[in-house]
Amino acid sequence: MKTIINRTIWVGMAIVILTSCDKAGGAQGETGPKKGYVTGKVVDGKGNPIGGAEILLDNTVLYASYIHGSTKEDGTYKVKVEPGSWLTFAYVDRTYNGRKYRMELFPDGTDAYNEAGAVRNFTWKLEGRVPWEAESNYGGSVMLRAGDGFYEDEKDIELVLTPVGPLIDGSEGRILTIRYGEDKWLNRYELQDIPIVRYTVTAMLKKGGANRPLKIENWDKQDGPVSELQLDFLPDPPNRGHNSASIAIGY
Repeated sequence: MKTIINRTIWVGMAIVILTSCDKAGGAQGETGPKKGYVTGKVVDGKGNPIGGAEILLDNTVLYASYIHGSTKEDGTYKVKVEPGSWLTFAYVDRTYNGRKYRMELFPDGTDAYNEAGAVRNFTWKLEGRVPWEAESNYGGSVMLRAGDGFYEDEKDIELVLTPVGPLIDGSEGRILTIRYGEDKWLNRYELQDIPIVRYTVTAMLKKGGANRPLKIENWDKQDGPVSELQLDFLPDPPNRGHNSASIAIGY
């Protein structure tokens, strides 16, 4: 599983900080660990329980050694822990605009534990850093490239992403007005940590006190530049990161 393999460094670090018992009480109602089990609850951003979420226990020593579980309708789970050192991950799958997305969930604890048991609660976040990987976010990414003959400085470009309908978790989205150098556009070739939803995208060249509308092309389809683009994230595009899109900007 790709998301687990990418965590090799983190898993190695987790062995060092393994404790015999997780004394954290759990922010979502658990009172403490149950010997021989990992327990917890999975909720969305509003605190509503998520049933059917996948729970995955990954052994920090043995490669590709997993224990699987899932949440009940009330969002709670209880998975038996075998002897060894373990980390817990959680995922939710959602079909959105005809595509199936796999979303990793945010844990309230990231340290390893053993058969003494632990409590691990999870929240579905659409933005923010994934604690397992320094360069990974819960939001999607948009790869950027210049259209033919377009040589403008990215610092003069403003992108506006307007959500079409609710976000993938059912919550209400917000309009994103993005300029280079801000938190979602630090890499000139990529927007990062964009909440998953269908967007309408427009681009503007702001230069010399004037505003000039730009054209945008869906680079995955390469069906020609338009003034207003409907943007959908692809769950697993070839040769690119998970939950991403790709556009070209030009005149």
